[in-house]
This record gives sequence, C-alpha cells and structure tokens, in this order.
Amino acid sequence: MSITNLGGRSRRAGWPSPLADHHVHSRFSDGTATPAENVAAAARAGLESMVLVDHVRASTAWLPDFVRTVNELRLTAPLELRCGVEAKILDCDGHLDLPDDLDGVEILLVADHQLPTPTGPQAPEVIAAALRAGELRAVDVVGWLLDATCAAVAAPPRRMNMVLAHLFSVLPKVGLSEEDVPDDALAGLAARCAGSGAWLELNEKWGCPGPRVVAAFVAAGVPLVFGSDAHAWGAIGQFERSLRTLGQAQATMRHPRAEGLSVVGGRR
Repeated sequence: MSITNLGGRSRRAGWPSPLADHHVHSRFSDGTATPAENVAAAARAGLESMVLVDHVRASTAWLPDFVRTVNELRLTAPLELRCGVEAKILDCDGHLDLPDDLDGVEILLVADHQLPTPTGPQAPEVIAAALRAGELRAVDVVGWLLDATCAAVAAPPRRMNMVLAHLFSVLPKVGLSEEDVPDDALAGLAARCAGSGAWLELNEKWGCPGPRVVAAFVAAGVPLVFGSDAHAWGAIGQFERSLRTLGQAQATMRHPRAEGLSVVGGRR
C-alpha cells in the first residue's frame, strides 16, 4: 500500500495511524477552540484517537482544571481521548519547564521552543545573531540541542509516554538545518529514544522532522505518531506534509522496515 493511501481504515499494519492526532491545542494555552470544540472537530474528521495538549510552564496553575475537563469529555466522546502537556527543554541537562503536579497527564510532549544551552534556554534570534557574529559555532549549537534532547528523554516520568514534538524545529530559526546534525549523533539520539520508550512525532505545522531524521528513528525502532499541532479546530487530523515525509523516508531506506514500525493511537 502506498503511504499516501493510509487514510482508510484498512491502513497497512505497522505504520503510524493517520486516524490518531497526538497534538491538539485548546484555549487552555494558545489554541482558539475549547477542548469540547476540538473533540467535535476530531469526530467530524473521522479520527479514532486524539491527544488534547496544552503548553505548560513550571508556574502553570490551571493543569488540574485541564485534566478534569479532558476526563469529563471522555465520558461522551465518540473517540479515544488522552491528556497531554507540552513543555520546552531548558538546558543541556534535559530539565523541562514543567509544574510539579502532573497527576492525570498521560502524554508528555518534549519541545525545542528555544535553544537549550548549558546555562538555560535562549531565544532563537539571540542564537542566530551570535552565529552570524562568529560568537558561536554551528557545531556547538547542534551539540547543545542534541545533549539536551538526549538528557530529556533519558528518564521519562512514570506512567507517562514521552513524545519528541517537532524535533529540530528550532534549527531553521537560528539559521541552521537538520543537515547540520551528524549521522552518528542522529543515530545516537534515536537509540536513546528507543531505549527510553520515547516516540517521535511527525509534526504537520512545522513540517519536521524531515525524511532523513525519520528514517534514522525508524531504523532504531522508535514508534512514530502524527501530530497536527493544531491551534484551530480546522487543522485537526490534517497530515498531508507528514504523510509525504513518511513516504520520502521510506524511499531513502535501503532496507525499509515497515513491519517494524509501531502504530501508536487509534483503535485497531
């Protein structure tokens, strides 16, 4: 079966499910719709599973209300719902910007919203200016990001699945790209994710990671999931770019391991 034909219920076993959206935001953070409106939109789109996700920081106080809202929606939702949060990596030790109380959270999306450095997160524009001025080297910036991401996935919280959300999305913002990540370092990160049980998201909004990265994670046996990163209900369940990326990744693999991929989410 072609990758581009994965939308039907007869999808090929072993591929991530296009009937499951693992990254949908609501008004609890920076989305435009309520969780209930997102559930209704997902049902109209024919999804079988959705992770309701919102951005958190250490200071976030509304998380118990968010968890309660998701739990109430589960009672009547026509699809499987899971409760998630998205948090940025802070530094090269892998610390995350998370509140202390994560009761009821099932999915943790780990994101590179800023560039994690040895001394804390830096805005992309600051790093970009330092690179242009010759104050930083690309190899150092990439190394910080890899060290931070590896450390973040090394010890996932108990009772919670960890997802690398829009991996390497910060690199174009600082003037670099995924091609600046060496093959051996990429393989090392993929192996770390496989060992910790982390998943890799194909992010529709940011169009990343690219085929080379996806192929490396597939080779390591890391499960893939689709995430629309929807901030408005109309984007829920839309995976056109992600499906193309998945097809391109398959084409670049010398020995495609389609049956080794894990489907995450969606009723079977």
